[in-house]
Amino acid sequence: MSYGTHRDVGDVQRREAQYNASVSAAAKGFGTGLAVSAPGAYVLNRSWPAFRALTPAIKLFFVSGIAIGSGVIAADKAGIAFDQEHYTDAGAAVQRRYQSREQQEWASLSTSDKALTWAKENKFSVVAATWAASMGGIFAYIHTQPMTFAQKLVQARVWAQGITLASLVGMAAITQIPSAGDKIIKSHKEAADHSWREFVPQEPAKETIKE
Repeated sequence: MSYGTHRDVGDVQRREAQYNASVSAAAKGFGTGLAVSAPGAYVLNRSWPAFRALTPAIKLFFVSGIAIGSGVIAADKAGIAFDQEHYTDAGAAVQRRYQSREQQEWASLSTSDKALTWAKENKFSVVAATWAASMGGIFAYIHTQPMTFAQKLVQARVWAQGITLASLVGMAAITQIPSAGDKIIKSHKEAADHSWREFVPQEPAKETIKE
């Protein structure tokens, strides 16, 4: 499969393989985004008068924008992952060494330690997802109450902010809970802060001459 003017740059077979991997990931990402956005638009069109009042072009943009965005993100991640899997320099050796060590340590963790470690490393994503989920869930409940749209929106925002604040406090408490996965988190931080040491040749220790 050809991919434009860059088909003769570098290793052609590798570029072709990377391109195919990106296209495959883009198709899957597009399908996933479409599977989420299309039913979402249908539900919004049935339950939300403001969305129902939009023009068909805007509704189509809502569905296609999510699907295309998902495809682009998936393709980008697949291309980066392909490159990382085929690194051959010293940096690749260091990266593979860290990954191998991390995989062994991760496999040795219990299910609860894995969940706790994942939450600690993705605390901001957890808080953001909590806010989004609470906003949607609470609004869906408030939507059934006899209030104006503006009142419902304000109520949903207040409740979501309260839940988000609670999730921040809860996440702060979770990060203080010791677990076996803390060594993995520590190794990630050290790898990011001190990976340059892997490339600096170590000088042999000099013996102290006693007089």
